[in-house]
Amino acid sequence: MPKFEKEDGIYRTGGLSEKQFQQVFKIIQKEQAKARRGAKRTLTPEQLRRKSKAAIAQLGEKSKGVPFTVEDLKQFAANRENFKKRYDSKTDGITYAQIIDGSRDIDIKRANNKVDDGSGITSANLSGMRNNEILIRVRASMKSKHDDHLVKLRLEEWNDLLHEPPGGSYEKAVKKACKGRISIACDCGRHQYWYRYLATMGRYAVSPPTEFAFPKIRNPELKGVACKHVLKAAVMLQSPAWQRIIANQMAKQAKRVSFGDDRMNSHVLTDAELKQAAKNRSTLIDKSKTEKAAKRDFKRYEKAQKAFAKKVKQDEAFTKKIRAMANRSRKAEQRAIKLESQLQSKKDLVKAMYSMMKDVYSMQGKKASDVVDDMASKFKVTTAKIKAMLK
Repeated sequence: MPKFEKEDGIYRTGGLSEKQFQQVFKIIQKEQAKARRGAKRTLTPEQLRRKSKAAIAQLGEKSKGVPFTVEDLKQFAANRENFKKRYDSKTDGITYAQIIDGSRDIDIKRANNKVDDGSGITSANLSGMRNNEILIRVRASMKSKHDDHLVKLRLEEWNDLLHEPPGGSYEKAVKKACKGRISIACDCGRHQYWYRYLATMGRYAVSPPTEFAFPKIRNPELKGVACKHVLKAAVMLQSPAWQRIIANQMAKQAKRVSFGDDRMNSHVLTDAELKQAAKNRSTLIDKSKTEKAAKRDFKRYEKAQKAFAKKVKQDEAFTKKIRAMANRSRKAEQRAIKLESQLQSKKDLVKAMYSMMKDVYSMQGKKASDVVDDMASKFKVTTAKIKAMLK
């Protein structure tokens, strides 16, 4: 790997090509990992669990002359549990609307460059892709000692949409993926010391690295979701200018015979693509719009839940009828069991239920594969059999 210029311990990335830019950040990540191994006074999961005086003594002070206490650790643990309830840690990624809706106002103002202290940022552009991971080069603020930051956004619904693009359109598939569940990462200090722990706990972190050290000084209340660089990248990811480029890569991946995570699915943007991506006009975050979208999605979710509950109730009533018939005689019981088995094996019934459950699960941020698993459990058959009936 080539050597890159350093100034006061900081790599100068201004003027580098996209390939060089990505190479230098591989070096930066290795250096950050090495430095982290020697970190002191971090609040580890073991210390947070035990809450012993010895563990507290190792943490140093929360402010000058003020030590941490057992009560502090109890509150940290409570904050952690509250955060886990807000975000589904069983499913990878959180939606674009959740990223914007859950972020601090100051981070959004900085992403929109609506501050007057030099901490605002003005530009970002696509740099490349690695499978379903989007690499974005974000220009650092005037206040920063860095030239650029690297943001990684992983589209968690990519694989499902690659196999089943809406209406056969990869552009529609990418548009849906960009609004759907996303995992995030940024090399900046704000992400490292404020938000990477949250992303790890909420299972929306692009790793490595994962973060298990509680942010006891910077963000003990576990507020917010993303830094200004991630926010800028996420809103620009909603633009057709970027989505067309990404859709081209999805189409190419769909045709390749390599493994899904093969390096052949990596791509550095060409000069022509960089010019096309630079036409992106989706640069400002409007939190009110995402709040409306979140409420609208929740109403749809509630409606789908009611419809699903009604269907389940109908199924239960029908099952009761069958069981009542079965009680009349052994022969009737055999016919009823056969009838129930036949109903379960019919493709149209399975497909209808799959379609309904998929909509509900999608709003909960779950995968299509979760629907198949739950249906298989419900019908007491293998997932392979469910998949065969869905073809």
